[in-house]
Amino acid sequence: MPMVAPRNSIPVYKLYGETGNSMLGPTEQLAISEPEFFHLESIPSRSKLHDLHIQPHRHANLFQLLYITHGHAGIEFDDRQFSMQVGQLLTLPPGTVHGFRFSSDIDGWVISLTDHHLQEILSPAPKLLARLDRPQCVDVSGTATDPSPTDFLIRQLVTEYYSHHTGRLYALRNILGLLLLGIGRHIPSDDPARLSRKEQKSAKFRKFQSLIETFYKQHKPLEFYAREIGITTTQLNRIAKDIYGMTAIEVLHNRLILEAKRTLIYTDIAVQQIADELGFRDAGYFSRFFAKKAALPPAQFRQEHR
Repeated sequence: MPMVAPRNSIPVYKLYGETGNSMLGPTEQLAISEPEFFHLESIPSRSKLHDLHIQPHRHANLFQLLYITHGHAGIEFDDRQFSMQVGQLLTLPPGTVHGFRFSSDIDGWVISLTDHHLQEILSPAPKLLARLDRPQCVDVSGTATDPSPTDFLIRQLVTEYYSHHTGRLYALRNILGLLLLGIGRHIPSDDPARLSRKEQKSAKFRKFQSLIETFYKQHKPLEFYAREIGITTTQLNRIAKDIYGMTAIEVLHNRLILEAKRTLIYTDIAVQQIADELGFRDAGYFSRFFAKKAALPPAQFRQEHR
């Protein structure tokens, strides 16, 4: 019987799987696939599944760009409504409630990447990252004599995305970085005091998510996160409930459970080691914590999801 090498690392996933609810975010919908850090699809490919009308929804950890090349769209942001035309690009930070009603001749592209990868790509340019922290509709159209750099980069992104060329992921990351750079430069910097209450709450929740990604294995108390954001724990809980539908500690615990599930399913690492890597001093406590949240002990969960 041939020996199977133990799996000690977790594969990277596409943001959308081939099955499941297409409206779910990446943490809710994972499928094993080739290594990928973002997803690209045409607007008609998804909108026609919903009769060109995407009901208002939001993604907790997903940043999206919507670019129209033909037709038009009605856009809904919370209590705001406006139209979007050819040559316009929409930025959708995580947590933004948004809905679309597209014309029958709609065409264009939707680019999706996790908040984590957005921050990673733009980490050398924090001021540009801050400009993408709220929804914006940006005119990036060009002219016959002066083509749009944004349109050119998106076309390059599409070509590379559907290719199998050597260095494909490297090319995609760099093209996407240039695209985000150009979009960020189109958006003027703004004083946080001028943001609406909903935009301020979304920005605070995004910072909370970013801090979780950095510190969730260290089991920091909520007071730490609230202090880093500049709010109280009560305010942090209210923001989490309003945007995510659960308390701040539940958001934090869900991130721990998600990582535990990934590791149990896609690696052969022992439960004791998983507990250590996730910051649990006692494997027994980790197993009880996991069983309470996942309704199965770790070993049984691994067995049933392999």
